[in-house]
Amino acid sequence: MAHRPPEMAAMDSSVLKPSCPGLYATTILKADYQLRDHDETIYTPAECNSLEFNVECHLSTAFVTCKTQWMVPSKLLKSSANQGKNSCTFALPMDQKGVVTSISAKMKKMHIQSCVVPVADTGKFSGKRFGRNGPEPCPVHPEVFAIAIPNVPANEIVDIEVTYFQPLKFEDGAYIFEAPTTLPKGALPQGAQLKDIVHIMTTVRGARPEPVMVECKSHPVTLVQAGPGVTQVMIDPRSNKWGNGNYLMRMPVWSPSITAAAVQQPSPKGPTADTRAPFIISISPPDPKSCAPFARSVFFIVDRSGSMTGKPMAGANQALLAGLSSLGPQDTFNICAFDNLQEYLSEDMVPASPANINAAKGWIEGHCTARGTTDILTPLRAAVAILSKRPLPGAVPLIYVVTDGAVDNEREICRYMQEVMSAPPPEGLMTHPRVCTFGIGRYCNHYFLKMLSQIGKGLSDAAYTDERVGSQMIALINASRTPVLTDVMLGIPGAGESSKVEVYPFPVPDLYIGAPVMVAGKIQGGLPPAMSIKGRLASGEEWESTVPVAPDLQNNVLNIPLDKVFIKERIDMLTANAWLTNNKSAEADVTALSLQYGVPCPHTKLCAFEVDPKKSAEVEAAKKKGGAMKIAKYAVGGAAGVMVLGALAGADFGNVGASLANAAGGIGDLGSVLGSINLPAGIAIPDIDLGVCGDMCGEICEPVAGCLGPILEPCGGCIGSVGDVAGDAVGAISNVAGDAVGAIGSVAEGAIEVVSGILE
Repeated sequence: MAHRPPEMAAMDSSVLKPSCPGLYATTILKADYQLRDHDETIYTPAECNSLEFNVECHLSTAFVTCKTQWMVPSKLLKSSANQGKNSCTFALPMDQKGVVTSISAKMKKMHIQSCVVPVADTGKFSGKRFGRNGPEPCPVHPEVFAIAIPNVPANEIVDIEVTYFQPLKFEDGAYIFEAPTTLPKGALPQGAQLKDIVHIMTTVRGARPEPVMVECKSHPVTLVQAGPGVTQVMIDPRSNKWGNGNYLMRMPVWSPSITAAAVQQPSPKGPTADTRAPFIISISPPDPKSCAPFARSVFFIVDRSGSMTGKPMAGANQALLAGLSSLGPQDTFNICAFDNLQEYLSEDMVPASPANINAAKGWIEGHCTARGTTDILTPLRAAVAILSKRPLPGAVPLIYVVTDGAVDNEREICRYMQEVMSAPPPEGLMTHPRVCTFGIGRYCNHYFLKMLSQIGKGLSDAAYTDERVGSQMIALINASRTPVLTDVMLGIPGAGESSKVEVYPFPVPDLYIGAPVMVAGKIQGGLPPAMSIKGRLASGEEWESTVPVAPDLQNNVLNIPLDKVFIKERIDMLTANAWLTNNKSAEADVTALSLQYGVPCPHTKLCAFEVDPKKSAEVEAAKKKGGAMKIAKYAVGGAAGVMVLGALAGADFGNVGASLANAAGGIGDLGSVLGSINLPAGIAIPDIDLGVCGDMCGEICEPVAGCLGPILEPCGGCIGSVGDVAGDAVGAISNVAGDAVGAIGSVAEGAIEVVSGILE
């Protein structure tokens, strides 16, 4: 691998990250760790003949199919800009929460296909292992999906198709989708125009019956279809009023008041183990001018252990300052900087006056500097105690936990938070503390942080590059800075003993101005024609809305794929639950779900196969008929014409050893959490998404259903917030569970929420 020459020190950053999906010649520059903490890759584009996006935005998730055609000139293929020589790299820039589900490439003499297979099966693969004919690895970057394409023929068209999905961003009252459609310099064929190359079709579906509003300022679009709950537009090929840039689509949802909607589909037909009807419930926040926000008691817990040295610590401090700036005169706050020791701004919560905020900014400069090891439990306990000591009347207590480390008592931390949330709030405290978590780099256990925020009814996010720490953490703070509805309850009347109800995320999170609530679920027999949603406003008054349940009979080709809208978040929540309970059976459930939907998880791998064109149709048929297991058998058996190109290694759960050693540079060599495929050897990296949804199935689902049935029978189902009986419910379940305390997060919370709903 090459070192960066001095003359390249000020290189345009646009060549260090691909700006659109396509074929690139790549040169990897060895890191000089005095200047930067990770290797960099120079991407030199081939020639683009076509770039086509077909986008379906369903509620808060975008499903994308991208088809591209590229031609690699012989001069570029053999040049020093391409260390792989006859190989090229397909690279796709995408949001760090995106998930690639498939990729295929077609050339005259070679086809490449992909498939998700169990990790256990990949050890049995036989056949030639293709890749670059040298030691150079495939480029890795946390925000780039990459796969090496071996033996690319010069001057021949290569057709590549990739499918992925990603959660939509929510900013200033609108969901936002962005497609990487900026062609890099040199990619446009001579004499061609952008409108001849770039084609985009976008379909937007919502849960409410009124037309969906869309705005696109980056490109002129023309309306294709509009109807109840659906809008479809395409980029206008007749217009020359758009330039070379990314495609941005906004879908505003803010309105004068809190709005809610529900949609469901009938039970799936055909042989399936799950015959329950899927449904989605959405709750959108109002325009901030139309509501009174809650006062907040905010406690920042910031990791300053040795591995935070450099940009991670600087980014965390930048976000911390932004968090202080977001406080209003009605708020209180405190700060703890922790490693193996803790230092607190104050022994008590501090009023958010200008003088106190300025003093806190000075305190941050002197105390939030990297040192020591990591202890999360001690400052978390202290924050809960301090928040309870002199509660601010009517305020929502918020705890932000920021860390880049893994610790060996993560299950104990989750159990502690479960105990806090299950007991009645301390006298004078309006509600339990909400816990928001932010993970930095690869050493922290993102599944632990996700579970901690799930238990604490908060939000969770992460940054995988130094540059994103500050902006991502500020986005988390902004999303959660204005709570408008707490203790949200979903009433499902008429649900009998035989009903099996499953919802995720669970418990239902609070509604914030910057974070709509989206709850997905399944129920035996379906929802009633209408359901109620309750919560508490900042004034202390109860908010209630009766929401009609709109049926989606799947007779429209643009119907919402409810089973898939939250599949990655469901898989992540199952994975977190399996980790928390150390439940091998639950791991098997995660694997089965991953294979069913073709979404990689820590227990499966996205594998690439070279397929002889004569075998291509046969393999495609095998995939459709038998899914992942069938195509895996082709590879395991070393079938003629099917060769294993490479597989992405599964996730780990944090690196305690590296954290304890205060290993620096924890971000730079993370690799791609998006599913990059390194053909020569594979990359052992996490495949992580930190959404807020979960799912309970297998051994977790059955106890939840068992709790729901008997309680729902006498008075209907009502899934809601923790009530006065929470302590007794947890105690009873804890006695039965014995040592399996970890399962309380999935099982006990279900009983707590339902019983509380009944009391309401």
